[in-house]
Amino acid sequence: MSVFSRLWTRFQGTSIRARLLFVYLGLLLIGFGALTVVAGKQTAQAARADFEQRLMNEVRLLGQGLSELLYPRYGDRAEVPPEALEALIDEYERQLNASITLYTQPEHTNFPPNREFRDAPELETAMRDGLVVVERLDEQGHPALFTGIALGSPPREGGPGSMTLVQVSMPLDNLQSVILERWLLLIVVLLAVLAVTAAAALLTARSIIRPLYQLRDAAVRLSHGDLDYRVQSPGTDEIGEVGRAFNQMAKRVQNMVEEQRAYASNASHELRTPLTTIRLRSEALRYDDGLESSIMQQYIREIDEEAQRMSSLLDDLTLLSRFDAGRAERGHDQIDMHQFANSLVQRFRPQLEANQLRFSLDLAADLPPVFASINHLTVVFRNLIENALKYTPSGGAITWSMRCESNGIRHTIHDTGHGIETDHLPHLFERFYRADKARSRDIPGYGLGLAIVKSIIEMYGGSIAVTSDGKDRGTTISVFLPSAQ
Repeated sequence: MSVFSRLWTRFQGTSIRARLLFVYLGLLLIGFGALTVVAGKQTAQAARADFEQRLMNEVRLLGQGLSELLYPRYGDRAEVPPEALEALIDEYERQLNASITLYTQPEHTNFPPNREFRDAPELETAMRDGLVVVERLDEQGHPALFTGIALGSPPREGGPGSMTLVQVSMPLDNLQSVILERWLLLIVVLLAVLAVTAAAALLTARSIIRPLYQLRDAAVRLSHGDLDYRVQSPGTDEIGEVGRAFNQMAKRVQNMVEEQRAYASNASHELRTPLTTIRLRSEALRYDDGLESSIMQQYIREIDEEAQRMSSLLDDLTLLSRFDAGRAERGHDQIDMHQFANSLVQRFRPQLEANQLRFSLDLAADLPPVFASINHLTVVFRNLIENALKYTPSGGAITWSMRCESNGIRHTIHDTGHGIETDHLPHLFERFYRADKARSRDIPGYGLGLAIVKSIIEMYGGSIAVTSDGKDRGTTISVFLPSAQ
């Protein structure tokens, strides 16, 4: 494995906060570093140009001062004591932190013949009334900046003239110190910007990581069984959306666990009741030799009825478990709804007559066939009709109507029975839920029928709704099932 691969592996193993800070600050450092280099070069160039311009301005002022002393009248050089001139030159050198040299013609022999300064272009320029700054080594071999200015009148062909050239030599260290100061200023600004940016990046990383830590803690607590814990105050950004999704998931998990607990508790309760009856009756038949024949027959019937009740409950629980596990399969039988409804109602005729109930079928003539399992549809409408029979008193009426709707059939089962209070309607499809607990003791059932009905209907892409105007005002159940189309 290469060094880069090892470093990349270690980088990926660090925390998200460290990676965010590293990448963010690294990019900023590269970007601002490059910007600082470019700005530094431009600043150095600008500082040099500014420094040279100030040097030329100082030389002009120096020239004016010396001209007033040496040439009070144009063209005529005044006699100035050497001591006074040297003192003035020393003062100017101290102010400028530079060396000043005077070249005078024609009195001074150091004035070159033919007025040529081959090694001093600043003086040649000065003789042409120009001003320039040149960089070269001074007499000590140190880099310096040179400039010059001409005083008096230039010598003329065949005529007298008096000219003084002023040469100013300034160490390059002066310029470099100015450039260094500006570089230091740039670096200080860069460090300040990086410090502020690092603080902002740290706060940003913390604002990103804190919700993730909250999600982690919530997941850990949820895994340890604290189903009531939720992510507190999720934000409005993408991580906040994840937090809200987690809360929804946690709520759903909590509901599922609570449903499973209630499911297990209710199932054990419903199984315990017939088992208790069977045990009591079987013990009486086994140990009580004085039981009359009629009592024994009654006990045997009760044991058989409780066994059938247990068998029915287990069948319902098994069917629900198949739907929960997604193992239930849709049927594809072609069902004629006219024939199906009439056949199913015939099974309830004896019970309808015994309870003195009126049952009406209101079927549209153009009902299309439905593709489904005949057993599934039988379970659905048998449960719905049985509920209507259970909760409709003698003399009441039940109506089952079917109408065509787009892509399906609308079934409506209405009874004139006890009705359902509004508070109970949202819970009717919960398992083991019984709306009227007191009356439910006298009415057989476990509260699983509507849960099974809803699971079957939704598996076929349908829907079911229960409405009631209140107690003793009847109940209406509306079922939509897709047609064969």
